[in-house]
Parts: sequence; structure tokens; C-alpha cells
Amino acid sequence: MSIAIPKMPVRFPRSLREIKSSWVRQWLARRILDKWNKDKLHLPLTPKHYELYETIHLAYWHKLKDFPNLIDCRDLNDKIQWLKLFDQKAEIVQCADKVSARDFVRDCVGEGYLLQMYQVKNEFSEIDLESLPKSFVIKANHDSGSVILVRDKSDFEYDSAKEFIDSALAKNYGWNGGEWAYRYIQPRVLVEEYIDPGSTSPPADYKFFCVDGTVRFVHYIYDRGADVKSQILDPKGGDMGLKLNHQHSLGTSFKRPKAWDEMIAVSESLSKEFKFVRVDLFCAGEQIYVGELTFWSMSGHYQGEDQRILGQLIDFDRTTFNPFLLPALDEMQNFSEPSLC
Repeated sequence: MSIAIPKMPVRFPRSLREIKSSWVRQWLARRILDKWNKDKLHLPLTPKHYELYETIHLAYWHKLKDFPNLIDCRDLNDKIQWLKLFDQKAEIVQCADKVSARDFVRDCVGEGYLLQMYQVKNEFSEIDLESLPKSFVIKANHDSGSVILVRDKSDFEYDSAKEFIDSALAKNYGWNGGEWAYRYIQPRVLVEEYIDPGSTSPPADYKFFCVDGTVRFVHYIYDRGADVKSQILDPKGGDMGLKLNHQHSLGTSFKRPKAWDEMIAVSESLSKEFKFVRVDLFCAGEQIYVGELTFWSMSGHYQGEDQRILGQLIDFDRTTFNPFLLPALDEMQNFSEPSLC
């Protein structure tokens, strides 16, 4: 089946920049279509895939000035794009939602790994501040980065927080990068327990990159809010000397926590149903908390050669494919009222 390239509006461009922009869009559309016609000879692509396929390629070009190799994946980035197209499961939507993911975590590893949830609301203005403790965390359930740490409620800047969260809830997060699951999550605001509010910096992140229930490597991130540092660790906690996020400084301060083996076990239990998932954990003393589950880490737009090395470790099976799920999800979409999970 041929895919028609949408015709550009016929009008006289008003500037050199607009002429270039119009030409680039048409040039990209033709290059993507040419690649589609080659890829579909080797991959189970259907006409229903094309919108997502095109979106993924436009985002990849915008970030990396390249297209992903979906037939013979070269690196971590390529494999993440492959997953967006060919590993679609309804469970990914559940687990990408920070509220409904709690049910998945509870069923897999138990209630003890969940932070206390204080409130879940449709709008920021519905939050009952009076009933909240001195310290808490406010998040949007459907995106990445919309987080407000409140150490002391008496210093809480309500108006700026409301503007920030309201803006996050209004965004159609993820689709421009091909992260399709977020399209099926009702945006909500949640308020949960603050880990170690007495600390001067946010808790360190332990991001476990897992394939079919096995940890392949860990991205350890700390000193957020200052000079953010990170290290790449092997499953035993050894420093691999690699850098995944080039916005971070290369750290050297990792010390294997006492709960490390338990953290590995929790990550592997949560990841066994998926070809690939990143399990984000926090550790306070010996207490482990599940932060979130991420299926397309950084949307597969990492920079640098180290992501190529790490991509060799993300060795999931690319000879099996899940059906294209989005049309069925469009039919099923029926948002429920928020519940306290």
C-alpha cells in the first residue's frame, strides 16, 4: 500500500527561514517514506503503523540528525525506537501511569515497596493542603519531570506550584517522540510521601535497565539540584566508567547500599513480563521504594558513543513482535475517576 505525502499549503513564504523550513519538511517526509518502503520489506509494518513510524523518525531526526536503524539496531537508541513500534502491550499503559502502576507493583513485589500516597486529584486546585503532612511530593502522573518537592508546607509557594502542575496536566506528553502509552493516560496530580525530607538534596536515583527480568546495568544519579552526577554500574555494583546522560558530570562516589541485592531482586521481579523496562528505585537506609517504570528511556535520544556500548547489553529478542495496539486502545479508552492507590 502506498502512503501519500500530505501536500504543503500553497502560499508565498514570508521569509528565508520559512522557505528553508518548508523545504526541509518536504525533504524529510520523502526520506521517511523511502525508508518506510524499505523497512516494510523486512519488518511487520502495516499502514496503521505509519503515523507512529513517521513521528518516531521526525523526533529522531530533530534530536540526532539521523534515522534509527530498525532492521539491524546499532545501539540503545535504535532498540528503544524498535520497542515503540513492535512491543506494544496494554500493561505498558498501566505501568507508565504513576497511579495505576502501583497496582502492578503491589501485585509483583508487595505493598512494602510503595511510597505512601496521600491524594490523587484531577486538578491541582482539588488538593487538600490542610490534610497533608509537613513534607510531601507533588507529581503529574503522566509525564517525566513534573515534580515538586515540598520539605516544609509553611514555605510552600502555592501559585507557582499550581501554574507548573496545571501546565503539565494540559500537555499531550510523549506523543511527539513516539511514546504512545502516555496518550492513553488521564492526566492527574498525585501527592505522595517525601523520602528523607531532612536531607539537603533529593534522594539518589537507581535506574535498573532490565531485559526479560534480568538487570543489565544501572544508571545511578545523585546530587540533583546542584551539579548532577551519575555513574553506570554493572549488576554487581562495579563502576563501568561510562556516561549515558551527557548533561551529568561523571561521578565517582557510588557505594553499594546494603539493600543492593534486594534492589536487584525487586527490579527483576518487576521486569520479567517485558522485553525491556527501566525500573527506577530509591533507597533510604535499607528501605527500598519503587519510583516508576519507564519503557522508552530518554525516548531513545541519548548522545555519545557510550550508549552504543550499553546498547549491546540490551539484547532482547527482536524476532518476535506484538500486534499494533493503538487502534484497540482508541476504542477501549474510557477514563475512570481517580482513586487513592
